[in-house]
Amino acid sequence: MIDTGQTAIGWALSTDAAEGARRTLTQRMFLDRLSGILFVGMFLLIAVYTVVRPDYNWDMVAYVAAALEDEIQDPVALHAETWREIEKGAQPAQLYEIQQGNPYNVHQWTNPVDFESQLSMYRVKVGYIWMLQALAPLAGMVDAAIMLSIIPTLVIGGLCLLWLREADAVQGMLIVGPALIVSDLFHMATAITPDMMLAAVSLTAIYMLWKGKDLAACLLLFASVFVRPDNIVVVFAFLVTAVLFGWRLLPFLVTFVASLGACVVISKLGDHPGWWAHFYFSCVQIQNSMVDFHPPFTITAFLHGYVRGTLVALADNDWPPILVICLAAWALLAKAGRIPAAGRGHALLFAMAIGTLGKFASFPLPDDRFYFVTIAGMAILLVVLWKPRFDVAPARN
Repeated sequence: MIDTGQTAIGWALSTDAAEGARRTLTQRMFLDRLSGILFVGMFLLIAVYTVVRPDYNWDMVAYVAAALEDEIQDPVALHAETWREIEKGAQPAQLYEIQQGNPYNVHQWTNPVDFESQLSMYRVKVGYIWMLQALAPLAGMVDAAIMLSIIPTLVIGGLCLLWLREADAVQGMLIVGPALIVSDLFHMATAITPDMMLAAVSLTAIYMLWKGKDLAACLLLFASVFVRPDNIVVVFAFLVTAVLFGWRLLPFLVTFVASLGACVVISKLGDHPGWWAHFYFSCVQIQNSMVDFHPPFTITAFLHGYVRGTLVALADNDWPPILVICLAAWALLAKAGRIPAAGRGHALLFAMAIGTLGKFASFPLPDDRFYFVTIAGMAILLVVLWKPRFDVAPARN
């Protein structure tokens, strides 16, 4: 019988079964396995969802068109073939959105020449375009694009598993998983853009730097600018870090110079409109045609871009508060003595912090996906340094 002086809940919690459940839930092996299962399950769920419900968006259309340019030079034929490819898999609602969802989309859907003029801002992602072209004969252009979101997603999941296991921080997956989701992993994976490929390459480079394998990391950083040339900002952040923290300078200097040269060549060969025209298009006012678009530089337009980017980032995106949380966590871990002075923890966190701010300063796009590499890198590294354990009671003073 239940003691009348004891509540039913209190009695239930005092039973042998409850005590056994508590012991099980606080056993390290159980929590390690649970963390791994939930983490792997999260990535598999995202991959399956991307197969079933990929996000057909305007950028996907433009990248497919850029991948078809080598075979089709005529703007009208290119426009028609691009939409034939997109229509093979898009749902009616998705097709309506990317064709008629806003005045810009309507214009691009009905004007082949203006549509072709937009591709100068997409074809510069030469590594991503090359991979699309390489996979298209095997899977079709659209399915190839979907694969280039799914495969990097699984690579990132595998990298996190490896890194956290090596660092004896397996239970930290319970924190890293949600942190990656909040940092935009789910939307990036389902959207068909180069962002997941960039993240896989760059996060692997950060892991290599953590391991002290600078040459491998530098090769990956160099490769990353072929996926998205704007990652030159992150390459520069690591060069600055190498100088300030006394790393071997030559590999990072060579990588930055080579990456900068590659960006110049890519921009020229891709007929990119230039930084200011692209800035004006993306941050000030969208343009239906980029033909002979050379807006005059004005302080008013320049400031407008930064004000808009700041307000939209704060109102609609998560990377600014996540960055603040990461910086606070860095300070707390340092205060608690959890970041070894002899290691690279401080240096890598510094590089990713200035890389995040540098990306916004160089081009104030507000979307989370543009900062995922550095924000996710900080989150993973902080958990690696923290090594959280949920099976051990905190020490009492």
